Amino acid sequence: MNNKQIAIIGAGASGLLCSIVLARFGFIVKVFEKNTKIGRKLLTTGNGRCNISNQNISLENFYTSDKHFVQYALQQFDHQKFQQFFQQLGLELTYKENGRIYPMSLQSSSVVDLLVYEAQKFGVEFILDTKVEQIKYQENTFILKYNENKQKFFDKVIVATGSKAMPKLGSCDIGYEFAKTFGHQIINPFASLVQLVSKNKDIKNLSGVKIDAKIDLEIDGQSVICVTGDTLFTDYGISGSAILDVSREASYNLNMGRQVVVKIDIFPKLTKDELISILSKRLKNSNDKDKYFWLEGFVHKKLIKYIIDSCKIIKTKHKAKELNKKDIMSLVYFMKNMKIEIADTKGFDTAEVSAGGVDVSQINKKTMQSNLQNKLYFIGEVLDVDGQCGGYNLHWAWASGFVCANSIIKNNTL
Repeated sequence: MNNKQIAIIGAGASGLLCSIVLARFGFIVKVFEKNTKIGRKLLTTGNGRCNISNQNISLENFYTSDKHFVQYALQQFDHQKFQQFFQQLGLELTYKENGRIYPMSLQSSSVVDLLVYEAQKFGVEFILDTKVEQIKYQENTFILKYNENKQKFFDKVIVATGSKAMPKLGSCDIGYEFAKTFGHQIINPFASLVQLVSKNKDIKNLSGVKIDAKIDLEIDGQSVICVTGDTLFTDYGISGSAILDVSREASYNLNMGRQVVVKIDIFPKLTKDELISILSKRLKNSNDKDKYFWLEGFVHKKLIKYIIDSCKIIKTKHKAKELNKKDIMSLVYFMKNMKIEIADTKGFDTAEVSAGGVDVSQINKKTMQSNLQNKLYFIGEVLDVDGQCGGYNLHWAWASGFVCANSIIKNNTL
């Protein structure tokens, strides 16, 4: 048994994996968690199915001020290492759309249960419902103060506290405060993988409409990102996988005071000419149908009125047969270029992750150790690293925890 005491603050994805690797080697590991449950946020990922990683891991899927920092961890814990680690735990994997990886059970609880089982098998102690309030370093020892007047002593401390995203699951910014205590800079956090709030009050009339659309994010009138995927209209604005994909860029630019507009093509598989042809044929066969009814069966019911009213077709035209070629062109243009101005995001309350965090320029990429304080480590989402939607953020959590643990094992001296 190794008598070296290591504290991990946070029983999320990165903390769990890190604790297992260290405990297998014989370290005495104690994991402090402010929640009463282990892996609470992990349990909610992928709508409870746990999008645990992605088959196509590359630097393009991650955001940070230093891509080389991320690259090292991804090389050390690649797809093969990921597969090997989790299959050794007994977790079978299944591969879905866009390379997304899930547990075969499609239950996030399977992931948490197997991680906790493995950790406890090797002696990891979980100290739950416990908020670490302060970390001090004196005489070559860390002093963790928690639950007001209690304290414990450790040889090394690993901060795996996560970020500000989803505070209802216990997330907070305490990790940033710990980092500041030891002189670290914090890249200003902002919500990512988050729903967008519209300035258009009429958008609430489309609440519940879900379509496969092409999304073009415009910043100050310039297109910056274009994706295709699920788009969900809500009473506050827009959501869905495609919106989450562009939300980081939207959130960042909103914070910078720039104009953010989402342009939606509700028929991405049809060209402009094809759409004109379809509408023209429908118009010829519309007979005596109302102008709000002739698109029934082609466009979502809630969208029909929104589209026609937005095109400002003369109110005296009540029947579809009264529409002319100019009206058709106007409708087609709107269907391919529906613009929604964005006022805000839903913020950290519903964001899946937070961008920003502890500046990675002050962290050793090969060890995850602070460059400012010996034996102090930072892993997971507390760092200024975040990924796209699709399992990338969890993979970063696993990879950073893996690198940290193995560097401690490799340099097994205090």
